[in-house]
Amino acid sequence: MQDTDLIILKNGDFSAAVSPSTGGSLMYWRKGNADLMRPALPEAVREKAADKTAMFPLVPYSNRIRGGYFIYWGIRRSVPKNHPVVPDPLHGEGWQTAWNVDETTGNRVTLSFTHNGKSGFPFAYAAKETFELNEDGRLNVTLELTNKGGIPMPCGLGVHPFFPKDDDTSVTFKTKTVWAHESAPPRERPIKTPPEWQFDKGLKISELELDTCFGGFDGNVEIVYPSRNRKINIEAKSDFNHVVVWSPAGESFFCVEPVTNANDAFNLASRGVAGTGIKTLAPEESLTETVSFFVSQL
Repeated sequence: MQDTDLIILKNGDFSAAVSPSTGGSLMYWRKGNADLMRPALPEAVREKAADKTAMFPLVPYSNRIRGGYFIYWGIRRSVPKNHPVVPDPLHGEGWQTAWNVDETTGNRVTLSFTHNGKSGFPFAYAAKETFELNEDGRLNVTLELTNKGGIPMPCGLGVHPFFPKDDDTSVTFKTKTVWAHESAPPRERPIKTPPEWQFDKGLKISELELDTCFGGFDGNVEIVYPSRNRKINIEAKSDFNHVVVWSPAGESFFCVEPVTNANDAFNLASRGVAGTGIKTLAPEESLTETVSFFVSQL
């Protein structure tokens, strides 16, 4: 796909670009010439690499499925590895699928794709994704997932945005638990969030190395950039009870990902762990969730 294939949304001083063929990903979100997320890397479109974009959808689940299988209705459901480095399948099909363009206007676009369940995730479904850019710069991202199979389908949704990491960048959100200590017996998870990971009063993200899922998330995130005189807010209500924070050492970016399900939620739920966030859709039932991003000056 060439750059000319990007769908550009504009409203007032704000713009956003979406690449349907690169996993239905957001390539940038801007005010004027200023990027509000980490923009897509130059090779993202050429390589169809959604993980090198500004944000990609997590459909029909977030994060990993440990061991590449889970038990559902007493049947072992296998899910193949889908990343050259990560040993377990992760993030579903959405980020690695070319989405269709259903409708587009100057500030709004709706994408979709269908999955037959014969490979990859072992259930048939249809997915929709809508980006809407408001005049005040608010970017609304709505995901819709519909079970197209003949039996109930377990699932989850989320978004995976990338943000620039400055030395003084702080992140604030409220959670109650953390899905850490994966060597512990499953029934002992989640645990109460330890003091060093309590973001409720704000933590400098540059001082943390994390790849962790938090539970009891209230749906609100505040990212403050003092040196840029900027603040980014995320609103993810309804079923977004979890948030994943990925802040790799030595990188100039970090991710704060509102998601409905915990990491490895399918396996944890099958072992009787409560609060994993897994949703079960009856045939033709849909799950619809919206995440909003907006910017303001300090």
